[in-house]
Amino acid sequence: MIETANPDIDVDALMQRLRKRVADLRSNGHQELLPVNAVKLRNNVFINSLEAFANIADQKAQVRTQWPSHLGGPLFRIARVRKAFLDGLSFVFKDQRHVNLALVAAFRESISLNRQLIEQIETLRQEIEALKK
Repeated sequence: MIETANPDIDVDALMQRLRKRVADLRSNGHQELLPVNAVKLRNNVFINSLEAFANIADQKAQVRTQWPSHLGGPLFRIARVRKAFLDGLSFVFKDQRHVNLALVAAFRESISLNRQLIEQIETLRQEIEALKK
């Protein structure tokens, strides 16, 4: 049995309320714990966060055209040295950049598929609700 240090909490009454709530959910045909609007909001936030990650990845996969200001030094103040170093970095990481861009494209396609699946699930949910009535 669960013990508590707070004498004001009736553990038995709490367990009874919890069992009643679970029984109600089971008797309603395993209805969702979240309302439909909350599920829609959660899905929209999920898709938007995925799109934000894809945008960040896309920005970071681009060719660097500027040297970061916090990584300066007397040698990198010379424009020719800075450009030569950036060109060298671009050449060395060329294959990785192509891989990253391909992954970003695949991720964007996955986001598009997720959005379509969510819309289809919502349509099916509405059809089921219409059939229940």
